[in-house]
Amino acid sequence: MNIGKKIIIMGGSCSGKSTMAQNLSKKFNLPVVYLDLYDPYAVPKGMARDKRKQEINQVIKDTVEKDSWIIEGIYEWYAFEERLNHADTMILLLSPAHKRIWCYIKTCITKTKRHGRAGFSAKNFRWDHVWYMLRRKDAPYDLINKAIKEHPKLQVVKLKSYKEANEFLESAQIKGI
Repeated sequence: MNIGKKIIIMGGSCSGKSTMAQNLSKKFNLPVVYLDLYDPYAVPKGMARDKRKQEINQVIKDTVEKDSWIIEGIYEWYAFEERLNHADTMILLLSPAHKRIWCYIKTCITKTKRHGRAGFSAKNFRWDHVWYMLRRKDAPYDLINKAIKEHPKLQVVKLKSYKEANEFLESAQIKGI
């Protein structure tokens, strides 16, 4: 499958967004912005949340002006429209909640290094995160579906399982390369 060089990756918590971004980055030598690293609720000591939001909005604005990039994560309050206006491909990872919860638990137990947000481990396993995944189910689809309708030129790739995501990675090619 041919995809563009300006890629947004979205999906629910533990759906494989960071892994997909890292693998596409390696395959096509594209820079990645991991939005989890700018979580306004996990700001460094002494930094205000608003300052964190300004910081990531500037990072996104600088990134989208480049010829190629991957921005991984949802965070609709982070220059969402800006990302959509510049992206040519949106990859939606739609793994079911029970698979994502299992992935979260396995990552915490095995202490597997994550590519996006650092910090999933057995010592900081949080039941409230499992509860969040059960309640929220997936990404904010109302927002995503609205974005897809308003950006008809945006190529949308929907992957419903980890297996489909792996098959996509094997077959993906960048247009014009």
